Amino acid sequence: MGSLRIGEVAARTGLTAPTIRYYESVGLLRSPARSASGYRHYSEQTVEELVFIKKGQALGFSLDELAQILTLSRAGRTPCTHVLTMARRHLAAVEERIRQFRRFGNQLAAELAKWEGKPTPTCHGLCKIIASADPEPAIEHVDLTSRRPPRKSRR
Repeated sequence: MGSLRIGEVAARTGLTAPTIRYYESVGLLRSPARSASGYRHYSEQTVEELVFIKKGQALGFSLDELAQILTLSRAGRTPCTHVLTMARRHLAAVEERIRQFRRFGNQLAAELAKWEGKPTPTCHGLCKIIASADPEPAIEHVDLTSRRPPRKSRR
């Protein structure tokens, strides 16, 4: 049985007590043992798992994905192959998002170039700068936690 209270765990992991309790409530962490007075008592393994969760989130893994990884690990299975698959999918999504931002930057620069050097436009009604812009969005939504590979752009 662990002997760390939630404040100690929070200090050692850099997480807040409410965050730790939340992770517990959603099943990401196992429920800790409790003292007769109701205080939670955490183990060193909990500290390790919380540091793991924090690092996983910094790498873009969702709490659901981290729960899957922890479940595999707790069952005695090696999760690294699963983690590599997810990490590759995340990287592909990030690279697609970067391509979209580049297209967006180019589109915005082109729209600005149309109006640079012209006298300040006087618009009646809707702003002509936006109204005359290319109607195709340069950025589509990319879900970094999607289980599917990102869609290919039509452009």
